[in-house]
Amino acid sequence: MGLFDSKKKSPSPCPNCKSPVRFTVHTDVAECTKCHTEFATGYEDDIRRVIERNVKGTLDYPTFTVGRAIGYASAIYGVATHNEDFDPFKLEKHLNDKGGRFHGGSTGEAQLINDGFEGRGLRRRKLDDQRTGYLIVLVKGDRAARANSNDFVQIYIIFRGSRSDTGSANPQNAGYTKDNKNVDYAANFTGRLDRTWWAPAEIKVRRGFLELYKSMSNVIAVELRRLLATYPRARVIVTGHSLGAGLAVVCAHHLQYHMGNVIDGGGPFCYPFCTPKTGNLAFCRDFKARLGESSVTLPGEPNPNKPYRRAINFSMNNDPVSTKGDYGYKHDRSDDPDSQGTSAANRSFTGKVLYGLRKSENKLIIFYQTPNLYDVGWYAAWNIHQYSQMQEIFLGRVLYKT
Repeated sequence: MGLFDSKKKSPSPCPNCKSPVRFTVHTDVAECTKCHTEFATGYEDDIRRVIERNVKGTLDYPTFTVGRAIGYASAIYGVATHNEDFDPFKLEKHLNDKGGRFHGGSTGEAQLINDGFEGRGLRRRKLDDQRTGYLIVLVKGDRAARANSNDFVQIYIIFRGSRSDTGSANPQNAGYTKDNKNVDYAANFTGRLDRTWWAPAEIKVRRGFLELYKSMSNVIAVELRRLLATYPRARVIVTGHSLGAGLAVVCAHHLQYHMGNVIDGGGPFCYPFCTPKTGNLAFCRDFKARLGESSVTLPGEPNPNKPYRRAINFSMNNDPVSTKGDYGYKHDRSDDPDSQGTSAANRSFTGKVLYGLRKSENKLIIFYQTPNLYDVGWYAAWNIHQYSQMQEIFLGRVLYKT
């Protein structure tokens, strides 16, 4: 059923004063002009079918760039949880295999510029994670790329996803405060929308993602400006997995407003994996207009003159992190500045999903996926939401396992 095939819902009586309220099929929350009561129109599912339309088969993705993105989005976990050295060399070696999907593109020399050593946190609630929350990586075309006249420079901003493991699975206690409060899931389980500090007031983002990103945003912007002063033609790619994907979406939108005029190509690329629903309808429409509908070439790809969409959102068809979480919560821990997170961090993946699904929903707080949603397929329960599975899809093998 298309958007305009929906049963007519306007005008509807205001739930408070019963005055008729008119709205269009493009509206998910309406406001009564008489008493200013807000209510859900019931059109959100129809809107969602359009906003979250699967673009697989209609859009090509840049194989080398997306391959690096999922490699880095996976590698950051080992850096944070086990203090592993960041190893981009095995990724470039894999990309240098000229058979199959990686035929014809250019490989590069990667350098870790910033290891996110200052950590990240929900500073309003005094929840600070001391481990790596992001990486900034510079990739320059190698000798072969230059010889083949397909040289390139790319700057990757990579955000880490959630960690809730303890013990040998997470000896560095990534995702936790010094007194063992979990920061990541305090950010994940926020069912509130807050306005950003860079966009118009109607554009809103999930509170936990916005708070967590804010703790890193200044350092990232300063570092990026420094790099662009040396490499003004560099393409900027923002990526991450899970919570890191949500942060990547927020970051890309911020950089589009804040630095779109200085980033070559008109702004950053955003290629996240297993992304949770991040913003409201105004955010997703603005994201689409500013990033999702923009196509730019990517030097270093097999065809360096081919334009690619600057935003493609990779998800699994049956991943509840990406497909659920449509609404906010009636009661939210983040409303209390003294809240110390959620007990859900100590549950299994299934337990965390059930925890979120059982919370009472607030139908006035509506979240959407950002375009262009690229559903990679359906996967067995043990592979759902796994960055290792995403490596299998986009790299053909698992290079980073921690």
